[in-house]
Amino acid sequence: MHNYIYTKTMNVIELLNQFDTLERKDFDEHDVSSFLKTLRAKDGNIDNEQLKAEIMAFDFSEDYQDSSTGWGLYFGPMMVWNNGDGTASEYPSIKVVTSDMIDYWANRAKEVTNPMLKARYAGLVWDFKKKISGASPTHEICRIYIKALVDTGNGDFHKFEVTTFSKLKRALALSIGLNDRNLISQAKNAILAFEDKNSIDDKPGLWGYSYDLLVDNKKVGLTPDEERAIIEELENKLNRLTASDSNEQKIDPWAAEAAAERLATYYRKKQKSEEVKRVLLKIGAALDKIIAGANPMQASSWLERLHKLYLNFNLHEEAEAVLLRIRELGPQVASELKPFSHSFELPRKEMDDYIAAMTEGDLKEVILRIANQYIPNKEKAKEQIFDLSKNSPFIFLITQQIQDDKGRVVATVGSLETDIEGHIVRRISENLAFSAMFLRLVMYELVNNKGLNKTHILAFIKKTPIINNDRFVIIERALDAYFQNDFLVFIHLIIPQIEEAIRNIVEYAGGNVLKPSRSGGYHLRTFDEILRDEIIKDSLGEDFADYFRILFTDQRGWNLRNNVCHGMAAPNKFNQQSADRILHSLICLGLIEKK
Repeated sequence: MHNYIYTKTMNVIELLNQFDTLERKDFDEHDVSSFLKTLRAKDGNIDNEQLKAEIMAFDFSEDYQDSSTGWGLYFGPMMVWNNGDGTASEYPSIKVVTSDMIDYWANRAKEVTNPMLKARYAGLVWDFKKKISGASPTHEICRIYIKALVDTGNGDFHKFEVTTFSKLKRALALSIGLNDRNLISQAKNAILAFEDKNSIDDKPGLWGYSYDLLVDNKKVGLTPDEERAIIEELENKLNRLTASDSNEQKIDPWAAEAAAERLATYYRKKQKSEEVKRVLLKIGAALDKIIAGANPMQASSWLERLHKLYLNFNLHEEAEAVLLRIRELGPQVASELKPFSHSFELPRKEMDDYIAAMTEGDLKEVILRIANQYIPNKEKAKEQIFDLSKNSPFIFLITQQIQDDKGRVVATVGSLETDIEGHIVRRISENLAFSAMFLRLVMYELVNNKGLNKTHILAFIKKTPIINNDRFVIIERALDAYFQNDFLVFIHLIIPQIEEAIRNIVEYAGGNVLKPSRSGGYHLRTFDEILRDEIIKDSLGEDFADYFRILFTDQRGWNLRNNVCHGMAAPNKFNQQSADRILHSLICLGLIEKK
């Protein structure tokens, strides 16, 4: 089969010769793949098996990072999509790769002259052969791969500089893996030369690799002169990037931070604390030059990054001073935020049918139904996120900030790729707000037309063993306030009782609710720590535990317990919506029984 693929026709290879020269340097793997795909529409005498092998070779993604959709290899699929039935598809798929295809790529690696092509063919053989055929690839193909990667950098065979840094990083790692001193030296020199040639101060994606890959890497054999040159160039970059803010030379805080953070890390390892402080304070001084002309939101964002930078390197006094400036900017940031709203219509009959279904039966049945109905489902929230990310991918690529009423940033949610948990918390939090109007309509019907009162709720929760009898005096007073629409009193009284009940679960199961205090004694673990305890997850289930954490203690969620108990909740937060949700959480305690 392999000989048939390779010898039936050479048309594809002949057509690829336009790329396979040492003079052609203005293309990447995607360009080769796109060209090959145009051949599908043409007749002829094109060998379809050969064409498929060539297209797949240039469609695989390098340095594939997503372990959940990858194959545990350096190369991975170009795309993965959900089929909507619980399964997923990928392209190109490793399932289509055969031993014959790998042999074909191995032959091509030895034939071609352009190092970009040679690196791709050889790289696939080195990466896939063991997994597909069970036989280990030879070190010869690995050396061909490494040499081609190095030649790609040395010969400027690139369309985009940043991709070459990835290739040189791969060459260095493989050379070290082979313990080949000659190849390690070639990879090291290629990295140094390529960065020196392509570095641009205000484009931090084009420099820093020499430091990241070579400094402190004992297997590289970096000379003292080479290390000194790398550090001196970072110092020069920092000086240029923080020198002045004029039309000719703009201060770039992000690029300057990239240089300063590397330098501070280097000096900290050398135990030169004064040098650490010097380079970091340069960033602070540079920000002072530009912050006055920035809007409050931008200025606050810069200061937040500076605060984290100072803390990371133990400049606590400087960090505290920056924090005071952030707090001062808070009200101005809050005034810049603009509300947005979305309206929709629900048919009256559908709402009536929903309320009737939720309130059908005796009150004990209804309370049980409500308790279960309004506990959010984590998997459904995750599905919603992935669906939304397809329609609006950009908002899932950037970091989101969550601010309190005074404009202070209390939490952040990273990109979907790096912070799926944060996005789940935000989605559930938003779902809680959306479902609140349905909960309100149901509660209105129960109270006004079905006769629901505190007696029914007390009867439902008294069967649970996690609420001590002496607490029902407080709970009854809290329920009186709820049914009198005194939500300020209800919320203040009931939240500590819910926290105590959840803490009792840990104690009854033999867990620990205490931790050492600085005074030499012990104090209670925080409510958030308790809700993250494995006992709580095992006892209540992940959805139940996550619901309480998002509602009460997660700053990315409603965070009601912390906002109320720390005096951060504004008066308008003590409203019907918050009270309904907290009442629902109280009712949920009645679901917990003793085994």
